[in-house]
Amino acid sequence: MIKKLEDDNDRPDITVAQKEVNEWRIKYIKLMNRPKAVDEPYTYKNPVVEALKDPKFTCAPNLILGKQ
Repeated sequence: MIKKLEDDNDRPDITVAQKEVNEWRIKYIKLMNRPKAVDEPYTYKNPVVEALKDPKFTCAPNLILGKQ
């Protein structure tokens, strides 16, 4: 499929808009066929329970997302 789209883009009679569509499709196909990431175990921490255990516990969106 990707090879056909690349061949279509090499044709001189194809429009610029169609070339852009083909490029987007190529990127989409490559994105969908990329190797899957290894699953990491997800551990949920209830902020209320953690705050009751440790009074110094803070919960902020950046901390939850791991961006410190």
